[in-house]
Amino acid sequence: AWAAVVASRLALDWHRARKRQERLGERLAALPVPAPAAGEESRVLSLALGQGLDELPPAQRQVLVLRFYADLPVRDIAEALGIPEGTVKSRLHTAVRALRARLHKDGVV
Repeated sequence: AWAAVVASRLALDWHRARKRQERLGERLAALPVPAPAAGEESRVLSLALGQGLDELPPAQRQVLVLRFYADLPVRDIAEALGIPEGTVKSRLHTAVRALRARLHKDGVV
């Protein structure tokens, strides 16, 4: 009986997490895309940022997009993803550091 309860709760947790990810994807798809700034410099920066984002692991890219594009606070990101706030902060830090290194390597910044 105990194993059945544990198994059913694990399955329920898995389904909840999957639903949460689907809702999050829908919210991200509904975000307005900011109008690009004029100028060659901003186009180069946008292209480099896009390529840098594509190279990030999905977990880092997800928190970065939610924080800086969706402008969500860390607490809301943690709640939406079902992870601790500290994990959100560490993923943000790692993602920003990786993007910065990529932009320096490409000579954009």
